[in-house]
Amino acid sequence: MRKHFQYILFFLSILIVYELYLIISFKYIDIQKDLIITGTEKNIENKKILLKTKKEYFAYINTNAYKDKIAKSSQNRKNPWEEVIFVVTKEESEQYKELDVQKQMYGEKDIKKPTYWMSNRQKWVFYVLNKDIRD
Repeated sequence: MRKHFQYILFFLSILIVYELYLIISFKYIDIQKDLIITGTEKNIENKKILLKTKKEYFAYINTNAYKDKIAKSSQNRKNPWEEVIFVVTKEESEQYKELDVQKQMYGEKDIKKPTYWMSNRQKWVFYVLNKDIRD
C-alpha cells in the first residue's frame, strides 16, 4: 500500500511541475505579445508623426509662395509688381548660378583623389608609408 502512495505522489509531483511549466511558458508568450504590441504602437506613433511632417512639407511645397520663391531663385523670374535691383552684373550672377546648378547636379565628383594618376606600387607606398614617390 505504501508503494502505491509513492507512485501517486510521484505522478502528482510530475503533474505539478508540468503545470508550472505550462503556466510559465504561457506567461512568457503573453509578455512577448505585449512587448510586440507596445513596439508596434510606438512604430505607429512614429509613422504618424512622420506622415504629419510630410503632409506639412508637401502642403508648403504646393503653396504659391514656395513656387514663387523657387521661380525667383532658379529661373530669375519676378512678379509684375516687383522691381529687381542687381547688386552684381548679370554675367557674374549667371556665372554663380551655373556654378550652383553644377554643384547641385554633379556634386563635388570632379575633384580627383591624390592617387588618381599613381600606379599600384605608388598607391601602396602612399597609403602605407604616407610618402608620395611620384616623379
